[in-house]
Amino acid sequence: MKIAICYIVTGRYTVFWDEFYKSCLQYFITDAQKHFFVFTDSQEIKSSENVTVVPLENPGWPLITVLRYRFINSIRSTLESYDYIFFFNANLQFVRPISATEFLPTPEEGLLAVQHPKMRKGKSVDKIKSYERNPTSQAYVPYGVGKTYYQAAIIGGHRPAFLKLLADCEAMTNIDLANNFIPRAWDESIFNRYILDKPYKELPWLYLYPPKWRKPWWTWNSEIKIIQRNKGHHKYGGHKWLRGVSEKKITWIDYWLDNLFGI
Repeated sequence: MKIAICYIVTGRYTVFWDEFYKSCLQYFITDAQKHFFVFTDSQEIKSSENVTVVPLENPGWPLITVLRYRFINSIRSTLESYDYIFFFNANLQFVRPISATEFLPTPEEGLLAVQHPKMRKGKSVDKIKSYERNPTSQAYVPYGVGKTYYQAAIIGGHRPAFLKLLADCEAMTNIDLANNFIPRAWDESIFNRYILDKPYKELPWLYLYPPKWRKPWWTWNSEIKIIQRNKGHHKYGGHKWLRGVSEKKITWIDYWLDNLFGI
């Protein structure tokens, strides 16, 4: 089995790459042949036997995430030789073994969707920051439609279904941009609209465990398989430093004070 792993990391976000790469090799479907396609402007990340660097000029925020489908679709011909294709957010880290059976959608299911962690509290999608509600957008979802909101930190699936998603979602994004509109949750809004009427496999939020300031509960909960590393953590420099807004990394004292009451 051949799995293509697409990973977009530009600017200072390259601080996440090493942990992601090593944890993915260690825990993610270890009996498959995995190849990483890293879209980056970094000169430090190099191509190797299982890594292909795809040069990417950083268009800035939020276009770096809005144009996600366009970036991945640019290597469409290369991706056609893989059985499954997945995109993973830069700050994800695998913490426990994941098998093909539990993760991969069947050809009939086609795509994979992972619940947004906010859904764990049993909230309605109408009560959380969720669907795009502007009817002028290609991502528009009316109230009362859709029951589960998915986080686009992980998207992917069986090759034919995912390549179609890339083409269709890029087209939807292009229409919105031509109308000078960006959906409320960028590429995630587009994804949630797209899969409303598509077959897919659903995974719980335990595959996207949210960052926490307090004790990392994933250390004892064996059901948690993938965590989101905290971009605001002093280990990674903090949000402003990562986005290039500030030249100063956050200190552990600042981090502790900012998160005194938890996240």
